Amino acid sequence: MPPATSKHVSFLAVIFWLLVLSGAWYAMPDTLHRYDQWLYNRLGHALCQWSEADFPQLLKPQEPVVMEPVVSHTRLRECPTVGMVELNEEACAAAFAALPLGPQDTAVLLNKLKQGGATTVGLSSPLIWPGEHGEMVREMLCRVLAGFPHSAVGLRGRTAAQPDFTPAMLRNASIPAENIEGNPNGLPVANRPLPNGLTETPDALAVVWAPDWLEGEPHTHNPSAVDSISFPLLMRWNGETIPTLPFRLALARLGLDGKDVKVKLGKEVSYGGFTLPIDENGRTRLNDARVVSIPLADVVAGTDLTEKLGKHPIVMLEQPAEKQNTPLRLERLARTLSQLAGTELIITHTSERPKGGQVLRQLPLLQSWQSLSTTAVCLLLFLWVMPFVPALLRWLILLAIPCTIIWQAAEQVQQGLWFTTAPMLVWWLLLAIVFCLHRTYDKGLFGKRR
Repeated sequence: MPPATSKHVSFLAVIFWLLVLSGAWYAMPDTLHRYDQWLYNRLGHALCQWSEADFPQLLKPQEPVVMEPVVSHTRLRECPTVGMVELNEEACAAAFAALPLGPQDTAVLLNKLKQGGATTVGLSSPLIWPGEHGEMVREMLCRVLAGFPHSAVGLRGRTAAQPDFTPAMLRNASIPAENIEGNPNGLPVANRPLPNGLTETPDALAVVWAPDWLEGEPHTHNPSAVDSISFPLLMRWNGETIPTLPFRLALARLGLDGKDVKVKLGKEVSYGGFTLPIDENGRTRLNDARVVSIPLADVVAGTDLTEKLGKHPIVMLEQPAEKQNTPLRLERLARTLSQLAGTELIITHTSERPKGGQVLRQLPLLQSWQSLSTTAVCLLLFLWVMPFVPALLRWLILLAIPCTIIWQAAEQVQQGLWFTTAPMLVWWLLLAIVFCLHRTYDKGLFGKRR
């Protein structure tokens, strides 16, 4: 029978391993700092403390934060202010000596707008004048309209049992069928233009025309009951989808035409890099539109429009037909034009933020001689006592150490703190190796066999 053995622990062995572990602890923090960086970065992402693009700075208590410049961009829609000129009977009577206005009066009025600085003009009018007017007068009106950098005239229409061919001036502005998706049944419909005194003039071919007021289509007569809903952007004319007066004028101002428009009916319309939501009636929200009323008397007096409307003024005029005086319709036309003619404004902001986006301050550990002494005594007792603990329990305690370290690291991350976690885990691995080498039952390093 083999001789009995007794458990003992060599004091020299305990002191030796204590010195080894202490030396390893002080050698590791700087060497393993990058592993701490990786570990806390992963913990922060796992705990959703910061985004995937961010990473933390691991700073000592008094270490300054490293900053970096951050450039951010805010994308806004800048809508021009559109002037509204109402040509109803009351306003015309106050500004002109004789009524009703004829094509020559309209030409004079438009010329006054041009002299006042207007560069974009839309005209919604029946274009019907009582009495006979010579062709030269009508041609003069067409020439004045064509003299603006951007102008458009509304063409009124209706739905007849016997449709006419789509007028050439509208057909050229239609949106290609391949650019349109969805059901068009909700759009206003026409198939024949209402007669007026201008379209038969040869020079009228040089004027930009667009669908405007449609007989039997209430969306084109009165503004929506909802204040923020626009005039219809699109109409169906003999099966072709055509931009309405404010939309065509906005496209011209932006240097675009129907081929540059893509439509998902009931969802959105895209043009020139912009996308606006539209309903089944082809209307959008007027979130950013800006309008201002311009008295007709001021226009006739030669007022400088740039003072009210800014650079390159936009003006929308409406001359309602008899018994069709709806001032809110002019406002809806002007607001729609303002919204559609908006351009993208990018505002750049420069600021500073911590490099990486996150900062963790080091949790002070073993910073004083009292804490160092206490830790050394605890480690000494741990090395002395652990060999007497049953093997299974001893290894369970050893396995609990790294779990506790990781758990504490996760807790500290949520409070903006960190500690030397990677060195602790490596130190724990050395501790496990020590217990494998430090046999303490019947023999030990520097111990005696009994």
